[in-house]
Amino acid sequence: MPDIDENRRTPEELAMLGDIEPDMREVIVEGRTDVALMQWFFSRAVPESDVQLFAVQDRVLIPDDTVKSRGQNTGARGLVITTATIVHENSPESDRIIFVADRDCYSIGLDSCPEIGNLLYTDYTSMESYYFSPKVLGKMLSVALRAPKEIVAEKLVSEITPVLIDLFLIRATLRSLPEPKKLAGKVIDRLKFSSDGHALDIVDALLRSCPGSSKEDLMAIFSALEVSPESDVRHYIRGHDISAVVIKYVASMHARLFREDRRHLSQPDAMSICLVTCLELVDLENFGLFRALKTYASRKPAPPE
Repeated sequence: MPDIDENRRTPEELAMLGDIEPDMREVIVEGRTDVALMQWFFSRAVPESDVQLFAVQDRVLIPDDTVKSRGQNTGARGLVITTATIVHENSPESDRIIFVADRDCYSIGLDSCPEIGNLLYTDYTSMESYYFSPKVLGKMLSVALRAPKEIVAEKLVSEITPVLIDLFLIRATLRSLPEPKKLAGKVIDRLKFSSDGHALDIVDALLRSCPGSSKEDLMAIFSALEVSPESDVRHYIRGHDISAVVIKYVASMHARLFREDRRHLSQPDAMSICLVTCLELVDLENFGLFRALKTYASRKPAPPE
């Protein structure tokens, strides 16, 4: 028996609610941290709105086989896109529910972003991408880590960006294999920075993740992946890598910042939460996703006939 609670519905039931309760507003996102961020955003940007927010796992009942049959991978992103598709098919005129999904590897063609009227996407690869900026990272350094002013966010960003892009492309290479692989855990565990640069070895990372594979074959796939020089780097950075690589940089270059009461911030989950809380309204409100969400939340209910 599936774990059913009072909030979870099938996509078909969610579509039906559009006819029963057309004036209600609901946003379904990938994760619970996304819910918290959007609740905060709505409370600041549209405080008079009444929008319900749910992580897809807390709102939707849908079998993995249905997700796969729709050409999506199982997981939060696939659940969001599949549910949005089915809701739209069953109630194409309804705009009661809005779904939000990450773009993930759309920039290099590994993930599709179907254009559906009830589905929005992050402006970059993921929700975490919004905090990858000198302003947000600078606030984390000065407030959370109490870093001296000589440690500047602009330098941190410039030195970790090539590593983040390489990790994104390594993961994309592994996904492109006939039998997709995941990045070996030791790749990031072994990552170090120094005054001479960083210690990420692309060939070693690929071979650790695909033991027995041909270096030439793996590098051929890696080299074929293109990063547009005109594009914002946040289209080529995996969100979950940001906090892990920030930690590796600080631990390598300024290890004293993780001492005493700041020690817990050397854990990626804690660092990610810290970076989310460093965001301010001005850091979000001009992006396409958040402008669309503000417009959606600001709509007034239709007058009764």
